[in-house]
Amino acid sequence: MKRVAIVGLGWIGMPLGISLIAAGWRVSGSKTTQNGVDAVRMYGIDGYCLQLKPILSCKERNLPALFSVDAMVIILPVTRMLLSSTRKDKDYLLSIQNLVKSARDFGVSHIVFTSSISVYGTRSEIVNENTGLSPKSVAGNILREVENWLCQTTGIVVDILRLSGLVGPNRHPGYFLAGKKELENGSHGVNLVHRDDVIAAIILLLKDGIGGRIYNLSASKHPARNEFYPYASMQLGLKPPTFTTPSRGRHGKIIDGSKICRELGLVYLYSDPVCMLRSSSYII
Repeated sequence: MKRVAIVGLGWIGMPLGISLIAAGWRVSGSKTTQNGVDAVRMYGIDGYCLQLKPILSCKERNLPALFSVDAMVIILPVTRMLLSSTRKDKDYLLSIQNLVKSARDFGVSHIVFTSSISVYGTRSEIVNENTGLSPKSVAGNILREVENWLCQTTGIVVDILRLSGLVGPNRHPGYFLAGKKELENGSHGVNLVHRDDVIAAIILLLKDGIGGRIYNLSASKHPARNEFYPYASMQLGLKPPTFTTPSRGRHGKIIDGSKICRELGLVYLYSDPVCMLRSSSYII
């Protein structure tokens, strides 16, 4: 039986853990509170309380139990840490470094890390994994630092997934821009990926455990913002956003997420963001 630890049993991590258990994996994972630990254990996940401060904070017996696995998945949104006024920009990088070093010391051999397309910054071109990184946001710059460190780390293999905008249960894109006025870049294409496709990609990476790969994840279709978001909002009965007059011929940053399909055989369940609208409004 293969064993995996998920650090970050949240919106992606929890259904990932349930899917892996159904596929015959043994799953451990972390939550930041004891109530959270008790909740995930009801689903068959070996939960342990772990906080990143950025030094690992947990009971002494928790780390060897959590990291007695073959692989570890790290799903820790950098934006959540940045929202805390008490945290510093470098805390996220230090947290990941402490986490990975500790896992390596306990014999974990494979890491899957979820990053973001924010590392590419703003540009007007089709972007693939060979495109240079030029982040403009604080989060993007932090993730570039983390990616660079992970790629240089020895003694453990790492796969990185750069996620487009996330859509799924409780994240219907109709809410994203509803009611906003005079938005710019209406002609730019949207870059979205459904949670189910993220989970499928992570499982593919875990199955072979090779490591050393970087993949973009994005639906293959990229409708214009000024067409998609008004339509999405109206599906929920919300006031649609409005956009300024678009610049002709400008499509913004278009993320090419096809490499993982060619190399690992991933088939996107939601290749068109319009199809995501029918699966994103329910609650689980």
